[in-house]
Amino acid sequence: MKKHITFACILALLLAACQKPDPGVDPNGNQTTDTTETIVKKYLVKQLLNDDPERVMLDIEWNDDCTKILTVKYGLGYGEIIDYDFKYYGDDSIRVKWSVAEEFTLWSFWYDSIMIHLQDERIDSICCYANGELSDIEHYRYNEEGKLVEREYFGGVFDTFEWNGEDAIECKMYGYYEAIRYDSFTNIIHPQYTLPFYLSTEVAFEIRQPLFNPVWKHLPLLPNYNKYESDADGYLTKMTHINSSDSLERNVTFYYRTPVQY
Repeated sequence: MKKHITFACILALLLAACQKPDPGVDPNGNQTTDTTETIVKKYLVKQLLNDDPERVMLDIEWNDDCTKILTVKYGLGYGEIIDYDFKYYGDDSIRVKWSVAEEFTLWSFWYDSIMIHLQDERIDSICCYANGELSDIEHYRYNEEGKLVEREYFGGVFDTFEWNGEDAIECKMYGYYEAIRYDSFTNIIHPQYTLPFYLSTEVAFEIRQPLFNPVWKHLPLLPNYNKYESDADGYLTKMTHINSSDSLERNVTFYYRTPVQY
């Protein structure tokens, strides 16, 4: 149990830096040209620990044109999985319910389902239910460019974001007391950049975890990783852990798909 929690904490704290952003930094330390336009739009379908199909961190099923997420499998890479099912009600509401295998005792949750309410294709609010009873309402607020600047939950806890273009340069997320600033960015596209929503897993660990965290176009340089690989379109495909002798697993790999064109 301790190993699971430690790894979850490290995943949530991967991104840390201080001062202002530089979106054109090569992972090897060389200055590069910023990719300001994403020409090929790809959508994340799988994130694996050590490229092992049994070690799922994210497994996302989309509809054909990648406009709707249908199901999500979420895990820490150790084989235990939470299944999220997305059910759509017109264009303005999405019901999300989750389940785990009966033999898994690691997971506990804040709620058992949520109802996402949309406005202009963005989250306006989320009603959170436990045992069929409304337990909390989350509120989402955006700037003039449509970027998320505030998420309010737990009756007065705030996640906040300061933006520079397509990248958040300061974030306060999941109940942390202090904001984290980011100054070093690669020219690699962040795997969750094209995911539609900022959402919590609703897992009740010591710290809250992101299910989707699409607040960067460019991948920040991560303190625990020293090697990044990307495909021909600039999307991150693999990142390798700094210390090969560490007891944690060595790398994380990412897979994508492009929408079906009609």
